[in-house]
Amino acid sequence: MTRKSFRVGRSKTGLGLFATDVIPKGTIIAEYRGRRLRNEQADKLADRGNKYLYEINNRWTIDGSNRRNLARYANHSCRPNAESDVTRQKKVIIRAIKKIRPDDEITYDYGEDYFDLIIKPLGCKCDKCQEKRSEQRRLARKKRFAKQARIAAAQARAAQAGITQAKEARTGAAKTTAVQPTKVQGSKVKKESAKRAISKQIVSKQIVSQQTVATADAPEQRKAA
Repeated sequence: MTRKSFRVGRSKTGLGLFATDVIPKGTIIAEYRGRRLRNEQADKLADRGNKYLYEINNRWTIDGSNRRNLARYANHSCRPNAESDVTRQKKVIIRAIKKIRPDDEITYDYGEDYFDLIIKPLGCKCDKCQEKRSEQRRLARKKRFAKQARIAAAQARAAQAGITQAKEARTGAAKTTAVQPTKVQGSKVKKESAKRAISKQIVSKQIVSQQTVATADAPEQRKAA
């Protein structure tokens, strides 16, 4: 693949590789170039902050930090359209794994170790991860709104219950007020009945005493006769 098939341009993570022509699946896009180092030397460079080290095997690593290595601008993606591979000649190539259209960014998976060590602490900015985070935020907002709706509904039910209780209390108070005069009248009737009963008892006692007196006076009247 010639250099005209891609260009270096601005991407979400800084600079990136972008297709200038249609790149068919299986096409070798670029070679990851650089000096070859022993892994021990590469480890020292990694400790100094070099992020363009591509380990070929357990002995050799390619230092791709040179800016003439255009393949270094191909960014990581969790949903890539290309892949990296090591040839029999121990060359590192970038190969398309699907059809890449013009202006599409060329990306490949950097691997689990690089992702966990370098990318994950900062947060992956690839399209897949951004879509995932966007979906997570959407679900979080949905849950928050649902919770707020439940709280508002509960408050509305509580307010309605309070209104109902207040109405019942006012209705009960009105009924009590309406019944109280009847009770007072009933108590007056009872008192008057009691008074009449007492009067009757007194009259009965007077009649009995009069009869007793009349009975006692009868013999004396007969004697006088």
